[in-house]
Amino acid sequence: MDELMEELLRGYTDEAIDTIDAVPFGLTNYSRIVTIDKKKYVARIYDRYSKSLDRLNDEIRLLDYLEDCSLSFDVPAFLPARDGEKYSRLSNGQYGTMVRFIEGEPPDLSLSAHVSEYGRSIGEISAALLSFSQPVEQQEQGQQLRFYLLNSLHPLSNEQSVDQFVQHPPFEIDRGQLLIFVQSLSEVRSSTAWFERLPMGLVHHDLLIFNLLIGSDGKMKGILDYDFASYDVRALELAICINHLLQARDGSLAPVKLFVQEYRQFITLTAEEMESIPQLMRMYYTALLCIYIGQYDSGRDIVQYFAFILNQLVTRRDWLKTNEQELIAILKGRG
Repeated sequence: MDELMEELLRGYTDEAIDTIDAVPFGLTNYSRIVTIDKKKYVARIYDRYSKSLDRLNDEIRLLDYLEDCSLSFDVPAFLPARDGEKYSRLSNGQYGTMVRFIEGEPPDLSLSAHVSEYGRSIGEISAALLSFSQPVEQQEQGQQLRFYLLNSLHPLSNEQSVDQFVQHPPFEIDRGQLLIFVQSLSEVRSSTAWFERLPMGLVHHDLLIFNLLIGSDGKMKGILDYDFASYDVRALELAICINHLLQARDGSLAPVKLFVQEYRQFITLTAEEMESIPQLMRMYYTALLCIYIGQYDSGRDIVQYFAFILNQLVTRRDWLKTNEQELIAILKGRG
């Protein structure tokens, strides 16, 4: 992979490379922080199974649009390669890009001020994404990721391969937790028509603290990684963020209330959308597990990631049994 990274960099510049450093997070793609003439960039080589040229061009168009939105934070602009394109096709057929590096640190969700800024920023970026105009035919193309369509999330993950995985786990998995995953699979697979009745829009799908950069002044400086941005159930974005807050704060609803107060300044959900949030929270973890199964079949080591997300699915299902109605009341402004 280092040779491919060198090939990618030469597609962008002849200048000497000062340093190449690993990034702290990320499983799907191969990314490095590159310093050239004391300036930092992020170089990325995309997974061949998850990034077609059509999807990459969609992401490039989206970032071009977001740059023109006068947002209160930065987004990682794609840089032109030496041939003028905003990507480089490598000798093995994979695609790579370089983007501007944005300074900042992940929010500390133990701080109420950071939680509020998280909610405000996610509301702002969600409103911008929902205003992004894309032809209906592009919204309906098979390349769009809709997390409730579990067979569409990874080329090597389909109903047969997922069922084979759970029937014959290739590594040790707690049987009780595996049974809950099977139940969740059945729930999502039988609910397609229900999901499709909910309002749709462009969803980032990965607005976790690893993709957020906050400054020393407590303000958001950048929102990163639009790799999974796609048309999906609009309320899923909020469900993902609530999952992340509950994970970070041991199930406390206090930060969820702070987050929602700021988020609703930009986004107004329908009553049906608010009531759908618990099922969307469970669906999200189920979808991630299906993605990991596809990545396992492509040769990735996903054991720790799979175990962590499966535990989150179990934890969230148990939490919702006790807290679902209070959560919905907070979403409706009654909590």
